[in-house]
Amino acid sequence: MGGMILAQAPRKLTPTEDPQHFFGAELRYWRELRGFSQDELGAHLFASGDTLSKVEGAKRFPPRDLAVQCDAILGTGGILARLWDLADAKRVDGRSKAAKQASHVDSSTLDIHNALSAGTMKLRVDEGGNMWAEINRRSFMVGSAAALVSQVGTGEAAGLPIDSHAIDTANDPFGFARTVTANWPDLRLSRPVPDYGVDWTALLPDGKSMLGSNVPLQLHPARVEGSRALVSIPDQRRANSFLDRPGRGLLVGAAGDDDSPQFYVLDGRNARSRLKRDSGIHEVTAPLAYELDDLTFGILWAVANYDDALQADDQALNETRTDLERYDRLSSSAVSREAAPGLNAVAHMWLGSDFCARHILKALPDLPEVPAFWTREQRGEEASAWLLFDHKYPYLQATTRALGGPSTRAFCVPESVVHTSPRHERILLFLAVALMESLGIHAQFTSDASYEAVEGFVVSPNKEAIIANWVRGDGMWHVDVTGRSAVVREFTNAAGDVGAESLLEAPTAPERLRALANYLDLPWAWLVRRCGQLGKYGTAGLIQSRSRLVSAAGLDAACAYVGALPADS
Repeated sequence: MGGMILAQAPRKLTPTEDPQHFFGAELRYWRELRGFSQDELGAHLFASGDTLSKVEGAKRFPPRDLAVQCDAILGTGGILARLWDLADAKRVDGRSKAAKQASHVDSSTLDIHNALSAGTMKLRVDEGGNMWAEINRRSFMVGSAAALVSQVGTGEAAGLPIDSHAIDTANDPFGFARTVTANWPDLRLSRPVPDYGVDWTALLPDGKSMLGSNVPLQLHPARVEGSRALVSIPDQRRANSFLDRPGRGLLVGAAGDDDSPQFYVLDGRNARSRLKRDSGIHEVTAPLAYELDDLTFGILWAVANYDDALQADDQALNETRTDLERYDRLSSSAVSREAAPGLNAVAHMWLGSDFCARHILKALPDLPEVPAFWTREQRGEEASAWLLFDHKYPYLQATTRALGGPSTRAFCVPESVVHTSPRHERILLFLAVALMESLGIHAQFTSDASYEAVEGFVVSPNKEAIIANWVRGDGMWHVDVTGRSAVVREFTNAAGDVGAESLLEAPTAPERLRALANYLDLPWAWLVRRCGQLGKYGTAGLIQSRSRLVSAAGLDAACAYVGALPADS
């Protein structure tokens, strides 16, 4: 047999006994009937072939949108979405039975929760404060809204799954709330009262350092024509009141249908400049590149979080940076966050990153030979600094010029970090590495968690090292220039070990990035296609930064580079 690899037999399923097995078996049947491999079907979805393998083998329960998208691609007539509802109802029923044994909530309340969780019921509240349940297009009054809320308010303590968006999504004509909260569970939506032209306020989630961001949204119907989406503005006065405000706002165009909605996002300032008023028709044009998916959501999340936090501390941050310039004269310093009291965590990140970049550029020319770089970023939250902090892209360009040729940069990203990172964060990490590869910096990856504690460094093997660390450190930064043999040996060995056994070992940048996409469970063809679309238009029309410390130059360069790579397998 030699080096022949045998295909693994599909997992044996019991579709007559378990709805999830039934779903997996049907997905496998329709995929094979249409002649798709798992990787080929995954390229049309936001999923890898491995993910589809787990879904078909009933090892992973998919989001409903995956079932809907598979129905559309495979032409099943909606079979998979209906089977998903059956399988999900079975799961919910099992949880509810367990909850019944431990709670005193009556059966009618449980039934309401089961129906809501299974997606078979919608709730609405009328002007009199009565709550109506809509089931199969028939409405039933289930009593006072206040009384019902008081009944189910203890559901969380009793172990019941409570959909916090149930009442809000009842008035959701475009299916926006239902779609985005299903795709990004950490996102929170609310309806302001009075609304002042705002349909939804989106609370983008925080992170280990990010603080979260509130973004007002206004929704309008849209239609797709060729390579663009035309967003219709039926109420010009309401749109103007939203677009003319100085703060950030996003205009969202809703196209598609209830089973496969698409949403296209425009920055409010950009939408205002694109607004056309011809013959009484008011429309805004959005490129299809701005469709809301994991790529664009990740960009919105990172830009809004960084931008809001840095703008909030702009004056104090500028003054603090000036105060801390005295450390520039030292070759070694470790500065705590107490040196910048009152600044938020993102401002501390920016100060640390900025100082480390200047420290490396100052010490780099004195290194005796071409060095190896080591960086500590593991998640999209940290890695997006390479894409968005104003000094990062120029720093990468400057180091490339100083070295006069290719270099290496090592990352330690254990599998546990990959598995716990949402897809939009993994995409941001991928784009940060792609930006480096575009400049001739060869990325090297290890999944060995024993390297997590290694500080960020630049080392000329066995001779001299620059320490520059601001990621996951005790303070804002720790920098040094050292020739101590024990330290230099440690860094030399770490860089050599990861370089010799890199997960991305390949002779070309496209091959290394393809290996990285596979490790991060990201569909390669989809990444290339979507980055190509965004690279053509740029991201400023999607969301514009307002802080002078946030720049999309690196992000746009990364998207353009990935979009130009071959998408074939």
